[in-house]
Amino acid sequence: MKWLVAAVALLSFSTAAEQIELEPYEAEYQVTRGGSEYGEGYRKLEVSPEGEWQLRGKTDISWFILSDTRETRSVFTYNEDKQRFIPIEFLYMRSGTGSDKSFHASFDAQQKQVKNVDSGRLLEIGWNNGLYDEASVIEKLRLDVAAGSEDLTYSIIDEKGREDTYRFAIVGNEQLKTPYGSFKTVKVERVRDNNRRQTYFWLAPELNYLLVQMQQFKEGDEQAKMTLRSLTQ
Repeated sequence: MKWLVAAVALLSFSTAAEQIELEPYEAEYQVTRGGSEYGEGYRKLEVSPEGEWQLRGKTDISWFILSDTRETRSVFTYNEDKQRFIPIEFLYMRSGTGSDKSFHASFDAQQKQVKNVDSGRLLEIGWNNGLYDEASVIEKLRLDVAAGSEDLTYSIIDEKGREDTYRFAIVGNEQLKTPYGSFKTVKVERVRDNNRRQTYFWLAPELNYLLVQMQQFKEGDEQAKMTLRSLTQ
């Protein structure tokens, strides 16, 4: 009987498929680990008069004597008819404890080529349909979840310039409390080939399916949780 009650609750909580528009925003997040303060982060999406979108992201965390700062910048245009991003540039930078790392890529959609800007070399990338980076793919994910898409699989370029495939699956609906407020959310899991890492995303339909929380585990231990603190739209 308990499973039946849970199923009915889940069905009543689900949302209808809708096509949302890509709109500028600036979101700030608090980062915690095991309930303790761990750092902060933000995501900022803006668009130029020419229709060029730019997504900036940053996390800045510290844990005892360890520190880690990561920044990303994604530049793309958006084909609304095909619901597809056309990548232009991706920049990743990491600094803190250990070795600093960076990667900078430029994209040629007509030639379906990706170039490492620092080395000037073309990357061996199988560009078939859409191509995203590990930051912009979350923006595409929220558009597709809102539209009720059953295919949440994306070809991406990671922070090392390697081709990868990100697959996601909807876990269910969940009422989530954040420092910014309480929201009904759609919980999404990144599907990996092994279960050493688990990453979950909570998207709020009330906020245009914005990312309101992300949580990552490694071998069952929480690595970090990023929760929405403030939002400007």
